[in-house]
Amino acid sequence: MLRLTRLIDGAPASAALAGAVTLRLGWDERSRSRLALLLDSGEAVAVSLPRGTRLRSGAVLASDDGRFAMVEAAPQRLLRVRAGSTLQLMRAVYHLANRHVAAQIGDDHVLIEPDAVLAAMLARLGATVEEIESPFEPEPGAYDGAAHAHRHGDGAAAADIDEVSATLGEQLSIEAHRRRAPERR
Repeated sequence: MLRLTRLIDGAPASAALAGAVTLRLGWDERSRSRLALLLDSGEAVAVSLPRGTRLRSGAVLASDDGRFAMVEAAPQRLLRVRAGSTLQLMRAVYHLANRHVAAQIGDDHVLIEPDAVLAAMLARLGATVEEIESPFEPEPGAYDGAAHAHRHGDGAAAADIDEVSATLGEQLSIEAHRRRAPERR
């Protein structure tokens, strides 16, 4: 079994990667820190990374025995959101962000994972929604991978918050709930 436990910063020498396996993974799989899968060759692979690790296409993983794996974003079903004007598209993005939806932002469109409720909301906002198949590379959260430790009102360090949920919107929501908590008591 190939056990991948390290994300490599900077690409190793191309000679080392010559024997690397390719892991074609959808966004859901690349968002997990623990993953088990089978290669086309039938070899079992276990990915075990620190909690909150999100893999981007092109990432290189290493095993303790010196083997490497290249990550490739697999095509998946997505919704492409377009609008007749920049303002309409910005309104659509605002409402998606308000719901903490992972989104890949393009020049004239936004890609999101399929969701019938969101598609209906976007159509009501005047956006055009179409289903496509494409690799998905959503925007990272504002604090993804950032080493910071600002303090919140209750003294909890930002590092205490699950990095998987560490988008700016999530942080604002957490803070708003904390501020309302004394009112409920």
